[in-house]
Amino acid sequence: MKNNLPDLMLSPLAGYTDAGFRKLAKMYGCGITVTEMVSAKALLYKNPNTKVLLFNDESGFKAAQLFGSEASVFAEVVKFDCLAPFDAIDINMGCPQRKIISNGEGCALMEDLSRAAKIIRSVKNNTDKLVSVKFRKGYINKNSAAEFAKMCADNGADYITVHGRTSSQQFSGKADYAAIASAVKAVNIPVFANGDVIDRNSYLKIKDETGCFGVAVGRGAIGKPYIFCELLNKDYNFDILEAVKLHINTLLKIYADHIVANDIKKHIVNYVKGMRNNKELINFIMQKKDTLSILNELKNFLNKKSNTSQDI
Repeated sequence: MKNNLPDLMLSPLAGYTDAGFRKLAKMYGCGITVTEMVSAKALLYKNPNTKVLLFNDESGFKAAQLFGSEASVFAEVVKFDCLAPFDAIDINMGCPQRKIISNGEGCALMEDLSRAAKIIRSVKNNTDKLVSVKFRKGYINKNSAAEFAKMCADNGADYITVHGRTSSQQFSGKADYAAIASAVKAVNIPVFANGDVIDRNSYLKIKDETGCFGVAVGRGAIGKPYIFCELLNKDYNFDILEAVKLHINTLLKIYADHIVANDIKKHIVNYVKGMRNNKELINFIMQKKDTLSILNELKNFLNKKSNTSQDI
């Protein structure tokens, strides 16, 4: 199974790793894309706003990430046609958000091994897709990565992803690579290491210090869907305007123009971060409600930047 599993993953980030961004990541060398976190119960109740999160327009290996706390619900929804295009079902047991944890979902499941095990088995027994689990170093301030990894493997997980922070850390502090390494040593299935990968040096560091099979990149990809080429030390060309056009056109397949316009703003902000005179562009697009106006202003901004560079 390891021979067929890509070893570079785009971690799901709510509000960022939508279908358009995942498609861009694939274009720049990402092996596994994962949808934004999808509620298993909302899928069961056929919530249209939830199902649309499963729209995918990227090629290659892709996973759908589900969260919930009831094994019976997972057992039903993994059979749904909307999950048919995916190669794997990724179970979220690492989300640290209070509203998720308070429902016994996400990282809260790291404190309930029996319930977590039942969920993994229910998915494994009701799909022929690969089953993966995403979790953290531990719940609150505990380090239970190795124990939890072993539980996942023992109950049928085909691979796992370990974020080297506890739930109380959220995204603060440094990821604990030693905790991830302990999970790697505890199991005989592929382990993806997640946390603080922002460039090739940090990529090589996490691989070296954890002994992981693969690496999952989350926040390091925001504004940089091309980071996967950087990690693999491959040449690439990145055109911001063309990337934004592709992103918009992908999202227009499922959302109205004003929704796409609102969604693309944060991506553009990250693309132009650090560029001179970017505040005027940002202030302009934040007031616009259609994609054409946003694209035109972005084009003008980039043309001015290009002309200024040539003058210098």
